[in-house]
Amino acid sequence: MAVRFNRRLSEEEEAKVSKDRYLITYADLITLLLGLFVILYAASQVDEERYKEVSKAFNEYFKSTKEQVLQGSGGVLAGQKNGIPEPIMQNIAPKSLEEVTKQAEESLGMYLQKGLISIRSSQNELVVALPEQLLFKSGKAEVEPQGVPVLDSIANIIRDVDFQITVDGHTDDVPIRTFRYESNWHLSVARAMNVAYKLITRGIKQENLIVRGFGEQMPVADNQTEQGRAKNRRVEITVSNLPAKTLSKEGYSVSGNNPN
Repeated sequence: MAVRFNRRLSEEEEAKVSKDRYLITYADLITLLLGLFVILYAASQVDEERYKEVSKAFNEYFKSTKEQVLQGSGGVLAGQKNGIPEPIMQNIAPKSLEEVTKQAEESLGMYLQKGLISIRSSQNELVVALPEQLLFKSGKAEVEPQGVPVLDSIANIIRDVDFQITVDGHTDDVPIRTFRYESNWHLSVARAMNVAYKLITRGIKQENLIVRGFGEQMPVADNQTEQGRAKNRRVEITVSNLPAKTLSKEGYSVSGNNPN
């Protein structure tokens, strides 16, 4: 059986070891610096012969590709001048109000058949009436998910037309007073504004858009019955000719499609 005895270092020996300990760190640092300089030296040496070979190979490859693609064309695309293709501009003819009305009736046909919306038109305007039950919860102004597709369809129809778009909010005559909406005026304006903003986010020109709220002042049915009140709670989107003076970022400008 072997027995190992560990001799304890004296204070003098411990002091000598502690004094020379920095040499280990110093040696490590010198070794790392040596390795760094070796790597930098190796990276700075470029094989010029190999570089010339690679460069020559690339030049020959792209030269042959260019000759194959543009052979016989003189470097210019056929039918073009100075090698720059002429821009192709699509002339989009402005829609008439009759065309917008026809397109609205076709795109919104499913909603019309189910009685979810109504459309009325005349020579000067198109009105799409959207009932509360399609867009909002009772007493609320946030557009519900089931109303988004119909707004998408309307936006696709009127996105590129140069007409005035008016969004009107209407309510019934039942008084309302909540934390968010103190009256039917507040509720009707909020509903019209939210519908208009949905249209703006889908590409409708802001300068052609008007938002109004009428509260219970313009009913289309008798408020004495629930059916009548339901018809009165609505948002109407009206498409009409632009007035002679239209809004722009620079202020009023004389333009539009108003014949007067």
